[in-house]
Amino acid sequence: MKSTITKQVLSILGLGLMGLAGGAAQAAWNHDRDYRHEPAHMQNQQFSQAVNARLERQMQRIQAGFRNGALTHREYRNLMREQADIREMERHFRSDDGRIDWREFKRLERALDIASMNIRSEKHDRQARNTYSPHFW
Repeated sequence: MKSTITKQVLSILGLGLMGLAGGAAQAAWNHDRDYRHEPAHMQNQQFSQAVNARLERQMQRIQAGFRNGALTHREYRNLMREQADIREMERHFRSDDGRIDWREFKRLERALDIASMNIRSEKHDRQARNTYSPHFW
């Protein structure tokens, strides 16, 4: 009697775990989309929105770091120059045919990843502006 109940409980738990695993796999299915198979006009719009959103968030992080003193003037200038370089890269990609294809998008994503790591490292490198200076903004 006891082994039958144990088998039933284990089978129910096993089915429940399989259901959870299937749901998790389905939820992550669309995460790593392959943009190569979408129509070009949808790709271009999605790529532009993704790049612009990341650039905006990074600019906010840089400005917040400068305002709270975590970034020195030199670090701020270098990070802003890096953001300008990424915008220039995006303009260059668009200048050819007015669109960003998936290879160009991947290059922009990589540049944005590197910029994000640079922002983090500069904000947390324990170099701060002299807060006692009369020119502290």
